[in-house]
Amino acid sequence: VDGDGDPRGLVARVVVALDENFDLVVYDSGERADLDGVCHPLPFDPAPRTRYFWRVTVSRGGERAERAAFFETSKLDERWEADWITPDFPADWHPVLFTGFAADKPVKSARVYVSGLGLYELSLNGEKCGDEYLSPGLVAYDKWLPYQTYDVTGQIAAGENLLEAALGNGWYKGRYGLNRRKKFQYGSEFGLILELHIVYQDGTETRVLSDRSWHARRGPVVDSSIFDGESRDDTIDCTAEYPVKLLKTDKALLEPRRSPATREMLSLSPADILHTPAGETVVDMGQNMVGFFTFYCDAPHGARFRLQFGEVLQGGNFYRDNLRTAKAEFTYVSDGKPKWVRQQFTFYGFRYVKLTEWPAEVCPENFRGMALYSDMAQTGSIVTGNPLVNKLVENTLWGQRGNYLDVPTDCPQRDERMGWTGDAQVFFGTGAFNMDVCSFFDKFLHDLMKEQAALGGWVPVVVPKHDVKQVGACAWGDAATIIPWNLYVRYGDEDLLRRQYPAMRGWVEAIRGQDEKTGNTRLWRGSFHYGDWLSLDVEDPVGYRFGGTERVYLASCYYLYSTRLLVKAARVLGHDGDAANYERLAGEIQAAILREYLTPGGRLAVTTQTAYVVALFMDIL
Repeated sequence: VDGDGDPRGLVARVVVALDENFDLVVYDSGERADLDGVCHPLPFDPAPRTRYFWRVTVSRGGERAERAAFFETSKLDERWEADWITPDFPADWHPVLFTGFAADKPVKSARVYVSGLGLYELSLNGEKCGDEYLSPGLVAYDKWLPYQTYDVTGQIAAGENLLEAALGNGWYKGRYGLNRRKKFQYGSEFGLILELHIVYQDGTETRVLSDRSWHARRGPVVDSSIFDGESRDDTIDCTAEYPVKLLKTDKALLEPRRSPATREMLSLSPADILHTPAGETVVDMGQNMVGFFTFYCDAPHGARFRLQFGEVLQGGNFYRDNLRTAKAEFTYVSDGKPKWVRQQFTFYGFRYVKLTEWPAEVCPENFRGMALYSDMAQTGSIVTGNPLVNKLVENTLWGQRGNYLDVPTDCPQRDERMGWTGDAQVFFGTGAFNMDVCSFFDKFLHDLMKEQAALGGWVPVVVPKHDVKQVGACAWGDAATIIPWNLYVRYGDEDLLRRQYPAMRGWVEAIRGQDEKTGNTRLWRGSFHYGDWLSLDVEDPVGYRFGGTERVYLASCYYLYSTRLLVKAARVLGHDGDAANYERLAGEIQAAILREYLTPGGRLAVTTQTAYVVALFMDIL
């Protein structure tokens, strides 16, 4: 586009092929001046387990630019030949499931398709597969199960091979949720399903499938918990082999992953080793972070280490009362072999690590922090002439890193760490400025739609909802309209908006249903709301912070706002009938709000800052 915004002479071409030389072309747009540079749908049905190479060429006059890349499909609609398996030994042991296989010819490509209950970590011939952690992630396990794909071509040895999967509790069966005493959220048994597809250089194929032929052994992880941490004992005898049995988990729940992988995105070294007034030895990472804390261990057999994690100091001493019931610990018993030690099935929100038991010399170079979050490219940055503003921006980015771990969470450290929908929608604009969050939120909204469908249109205040009963609060449930619309505004993907349109419509219809039950006033009455949550403008004797802004007013404003966003989505997608219907509804809601809350002299009856800001932002006055 020239300086006047004139695209004259600009043409683009998209080509997709089965080979990187682009000889086996499956789609060619031809040179066109009307290609959408934001989002171009490919008009063909891809085959399962196939790599496609794509190339975009843009030219005008004598200038030309070209970029090429590839994408690879999952199993798509292919039937799973593998079975869900579980170890046949004591339920409180953390298992390692394994099998051997032979590769007797040169390998061209090899892919593993795998999912686990709860978390799994896969290795081939003693080497970890891939570079992601905490898979398959945090999802509504009772409604769908994502599987991941690993390229293991370079890990397969000539001859005999050993494929192993270690399993941990995770969000699936560990202590998690608002009922903090409950251990099993979705199930009580570990599970694994896996298919290894090997293609040899001569064109032949073979498959390794999880089934009854696999074996189990006890793993060195003694216990794992998202809230409480992990305990590992490398002195445990893990050589005994046990059988596996089939697990009755519905394979129809399996879907290809939607979210970017959780990876080690940054590595931090300690800023200092502190000796507190209370006599504690504390490692200061110099930055509040989320992830693993690793250390190099060269201690004798049986040496026991215990680490505790916290975010702040008080009075110069280690402090973590803010974690509530979360223990956030790591214990380790050494087998006497020098190695780097890390966690597998938990994560911590921390800056400070208290060496509660440390039977070794304290050396800063033996410590490292692994910052884990969903693999999203940073797309925005701000640098100003004010160092305090720059620090605020940096803190905000670190807050996003810590809370964008597979799900947009409220906090990464205490006994919560949940996908509160209000937090997610409020921060979305900042999050999308900082990073490419398109696929991250596509997955979150997929969970939202699954949960909403089971609730008759209402949206839970937490996604995935786990054991949280509360649904339908304004600003929280409105994530069903606010996030999809703003995803479309940010990324221009009509297909994503089309997928989410039923959730947007279902949310507005749920509110309208409540409106009709309470007199058809076009005000949202009779539901629970968090209001102006955590506002300090009124005192609350029971310790809640609903704020001083009338909740029916706030709810009715969001009722209008979501309805207007639905109108916009309907227009983009060509649902003209819906657009007209909901535009009438929006007009009725606005008129009702003005009748109830705006005086004839033009004063807003609710006089808080929040009331005015909401009215102005949502174009109500």
